[in-house]
Amino acid sequence: MTVNTTSKGEWETIWDCLIDAIKRFNGGLDQKTLLQPADPAKKHGPAAGERAIAHRLAYYLECELRKAKLITDEGTLIVDCEYNRHGGATKTFAVESELKEIVEAARKKKEWEPEEDGFYVFSIAPDIVVHERGHDRRNRLVVELKKASNRETPRYDALKLELFTIPRESEYGYGYSFGAWVVADDTCEPSERKLRLAGRWMEGKRIE
Repeated sequence: MTVNTTSKGEWETIWDCLIDAIKRFNGGLDQKTLLQPADPAKKHGPAAGERAIAHRLAYYLECELRKAKLITDEGTLIVDCEYNRHGGATKTFAVESELKEIVEAARKKKEWEPEEDGFYVFSIAPDIVVHERGHDRRNRLVVELKKASNRETPRYDALKLELFTIPRESEYGYGYSFGAWVVADDTCEPSERKLRLAGRWMEGKRIE
């Protein structure tokens, strides 16, 4: 399988940096403080939101990429959280009508009508991306992070990762070299709480 425009060496390095970032998160205080589940007997608990968890993972990912010298202060490769720009516009997806039920279930209510060509369009901001801003030529990694306690359908994240990793030559492809689905296990015993790599996508398909 080809890997878009990323060389194999860079692809392996970026993926290794993600794995090391997950290990770093799990091996430190974040594993306890950010994955502490809320007390069901209280309206408010100590559990951190997914944005806080994703931000910390992004920080570790950038640290690892800097150690690998793929990111520098002068370089154009960037780690961003919830980056919703696509050139000069917002990121949007055209989704085949047969997939609309997945999107509607995730968003809890229908907020749009299909375009004349049978596609639905919705805006999206990925949790973490490694890319160059302003164009799609160096879209490297897209990460979707979900807490295990989140009841939102996992198919929604899978759909986003499928679409983000479709080659740019497609009508609505963004051409990210690969995508990762990370689950924050926060419903188990304290010693077992961790970030877990739950899936990987390439060229619009889940490969593991």
